[in-house]
Amino acid sequence: MKRITFLLNISIIVITVMVLGSCSQEEYLYEDEITPNEKLLNLQAPSGEYLAENIDALKERLAFIIEEGHEESKDFEIVSIEYDTLSVGFFAEIEYKTKDGIESNLIITNKKGISMPKVKTRREDGSEESETVTYKCKKAANNKCKACRLVKYENHNQVHCWCDNGNSEGCELYKYTY
Repeated sequence: MKRITFLLNISIIVITVMVLGSCSQEEYLYEDEITPNEKLLNLQAPSGEYLAENIDALKERLAFIIEEGHEESKDFEIVSIEYDTLSVGFFAEIEYKTKDGIESNLIITNKKGISMPKVKTRREDGSEESETVTYKCKKAANNKCKACRLVKYENHNQVHCWCDNGNSEGCELYKYTY
């Protein structure tokens, strides 16, 4: 009887340690897909604020937006991150390339006062106000554009979508808030 009680106690301790150990480890979805170039990217804006805690967390945040922009799941590499010099907050343009060769960009900011033309809004949660905003261009249903890119006009503090053929008729600007 003592042996059974001893084995039962040991089993409970082992199971408890396994459960607590697995809960403390954060699981990263893109950990195995991070390229050497991505490991070198600077996630800290000139103001000292960070876009994300690490590159994996940033890719996890952007995956849905990129997937929706291309209407299918795509593996992608973040090629570069360029920051506007701000004393407070951040405004970052992120260039990415999908594994099938499509190059595009998006903008992440927590800066207030960005003006935009007609924009479609997507919220990740039900909150009314959010700190971080991501802008992404998406091809319109009229199929007038093969690829879309974001263009920022620093003088006027604006963000616009432009088509690869030079006009904006085939693109729609989306705003995602977090």
